[in-house]
Amino acid sequence: MQNLNYEQYPVWKQIVYHFYPGIFIIVAYMFLSQFLLTIELPTFLALLIVEVAVLVPIALTHLYLKAGNSFNFKKVIPYLNKVKRAKFIMWTLIGFFGCLILYIPLYPLGILLKETAFDWLPPWYFDPMYGATNPSTVANIFLIGIVTDGIIAPAIEEVYFRGYLLPRMAFLKNWAPVLNGLMFGLYHFWQPHNYFAIIIVGTIISFIVWKTKNVWLGIAIHCALNTAGALMGYLAVMNGNMIGR
Repeated sequence: MQNLNYEQYPVWKQIVYHFYPGIFIIVAYMFLSQFLLTIELPTFLALLIVEVAVLVPIALTHLYLKAGNSFNFKKVIPYLNKVKRAKFIMWTLIGFFGCLILYIPLYPLGILLKETAFDWLPPWYFDPMYGATNPSTVANIFLIGIVTDGIIAPAIEEVYFRGYLLPRMAFLKNWAPVLNGLMFGLYHFWQPHNYFAIIIVGTIISFIVWKTKNVWLGIAIHCALNTAGALMGYLAVMNGNMIGR
């Protein structure tokens, strides 16, 4: 049974808190991308910079204020239940491979939507390599992405979306992880073609964190998925190929 002792946020407030970081991210991403294109750097670098310079301070500032101007985030993150090591590993593997199994078939759908429903967006919006002229530079940027997009960004997202916001929709009962996963997916304004895949992945992670009351599981699964994706991108660039996001 979910604990309702901490403040519950109505759906309208959940929508605001889920989406406003994404609005700041997409605006900063679009402006920074235009600058990087002028100096022949790929727009993927813009996203990595924005994740650190926009997402991290927004999420941490929000949590700091909600914790009473304190960095003791345990005050606002109730999902810190202990999980035995064997169960932690089990849930991490279930989450990781479950997300992969459902994400991979949806990847072609994302490509189709990119070429149809979202063909009005500029090519640099989707192509991580767009604007780059030096493959080694792109490879180095993907190495940076293993840290920023693979660890820092997903860890912050999990703390904010699953550790902080998910418990505050406990009044929705079993619909809470579904709504959390949906809004988490839609918050990715820079990947509208991948909404279906991201929503599915987000819902799986939300359900696991919801069931175990342990946000560390969400962090482990999310970081593993993103790190694998960043590593695949790096290896693809090194082999003269490119995996679009």
